[in-house]
Amino acid sequence: MKFLQEIGRLLLIFVLQVLLFDHLHIGSWGIMMIYILFLINLPIRIPRWAEMLIGLLVGIMMDVWHSSLGIHIAACVALSFVRPLLLTNAVQDIERIKDNISVQTIGRIEYTKCAVILTIMHHFIVFSLETWNIQFWWIVILQTLISSAMTLCVILGYEYLKR
Repeated sequence: MKFLQEIGRLLLIFVLQVLLFDHLHIGSWGIMMIYILFLINLPIRIPRWAEMLIGLLVGIMMDVWHSSLGIHIAACVALSFVRPLLLTNAVQDIERIKDNISVQTIGRIEYTKCAVILTIMHHFIVFSLETWNIQFWWIVILQTLISSAMTLCVILGYEYLKR
């Protein structure tokens, strides 16, 4: 049953991303990528290989939709690789967490730290691979900061309001 809930949550987030958030942007500077909410909030107890595989599948879904040739795959797999390391360092009593990662399970400060770091890392990878030119490093940084701020407003707003 939990597996079906997670699949439903992924499909809902993907549909929201495609139908709503892909159309809410500030030129090419600010693009909301809320689909990473699914990866950030995965249960802590899933095996590392499964988390990386889920990151790969989410990346494939986004790359197919955006025709971006592996950009989202690289960013999602990197996020899935770093997430467990970050959580073990950020959360003191990680053994007590049996559910999905959220503000309620790990606390506001820890969740915010993890979400900010993972979002900035993900967006930096996406925009670096998209630009693929060191001459435009300032564009990559600007896009990363603006898009991360927009994405984090939605993700943290959702998490703080969720009960």
